[in-house]
Amino acid sequence: MSTHLRLALPPLEALAPHSRIAFALIDGRGRVLRSGEQALQHLAGTVPTRRTHAILHPGDAVVTTVDIPPLPSNRLDDAVMARIEPLVLGDVQTLCIAHGPRQADGRMTVVWANRRPLLQAWRYLHEAGLNIRALVPHELALPSGDPQPDVALTLPADSRWLGRLPTWSLARPEWRPDSGARRWSACLRWSVAALMVWMTGLHLYAGQLRDEMQTVQARSELAVRKAFPNMTVVLDPWRQASNEVDSLRRQQGGTTPDDFLPLAMEAAALLHFAAGHVTTLQYRDKQLSLTLADGYSPPADDTTLRQQAASQGLVLNKESGKKNVWHIRRSDGQSTERRP
Repeated sequence: MSTHLRLALPPLEALAPHSRIAFALIDGRGRVLRSGEQALQHLAGTVPTRRTHAILHPGDAVVTTVDIPPLPSNRLDDAVMARIEPLVLGDVQTLCIAHGPRQADGRMTVVWANRRPLLQAWRYLHEAGLNIRALVPHELALPSGDPQPDVALTLPADSRWLGRLPTWSLARPEWRPDSGARRWSACLRWSVAALMVWMTGLHLYAGQLRDEMQTVQARSELAVRKAFPNMTVVLDPWRQASNEVDSLRRQQGGTTPDDFLPLAMEAAALLHFAAGHVTTLQYRDKQLSLTLADGYSPPADDTTLRQQAASQGLVLNKESGKKNVWHIRRSDGQSTERRP
């Protein structure tokens, strides 16, 4: 083991940022390079090190041995939980549980500690700037055959501080305190992932719109070619088709107010009571004649309606003896006007 720092923690319930903690800096050959006592909040600055092993106070963790049948590694935790449940007084969910490797005879060392004070103490150590690599129960940190296994480590740092530490401990990764940087890093990673998903969806949607646009463009070109066979090149279907229609209109000349369509549109606006009741419609000699079905509601005053028509340049008459037949034409002054 390379140079590392060992801490002799006070009882977990008593640990606070101002607590004074005994420590020993040990090199790779198992020699004590430095030892002393320092407040937790100043310890990292006093003894800088990248690896810290915290030794729990006697009584803060329970160490026992259980028999475990041969199982896959992913089922060992469940087996350990089932074996120790009858041994604990409370709910196993309130504990932090760790175990060593299964021995050839099926024996396995298991430790547990109360979850709340253990994780709170780990957070204090983490916030003090210490890189905790292990949280070791007191019994497992002592040299083999120690004559006082129930006595906490004290200064000066003697051979009791140099016991061989196990390769596992209660400092399991899933319980490690999160730093602000790690939380922001996780948020950043999720934000980048969400952005990538959004960008991928946007590209897919853009590709779908591009395919639809190309399909519409192809259909438009085909429709324009069918409508105008003489058009050899189609670059802008909508504009080219509009230009062709305007050209045909110019070739056929403009419409006059006496033509059927302009006259019919103005008659529809004037004779709004006829909507839904027209049975026949006849256009002859610049005059539009409408025959209405029985049941329509005629205007109360024909004179007012005729005056309204006259103001628009129209002549409106009801056929004599046929109350359902109306005639409408333009007055002589309006017939000579041209509309584009």
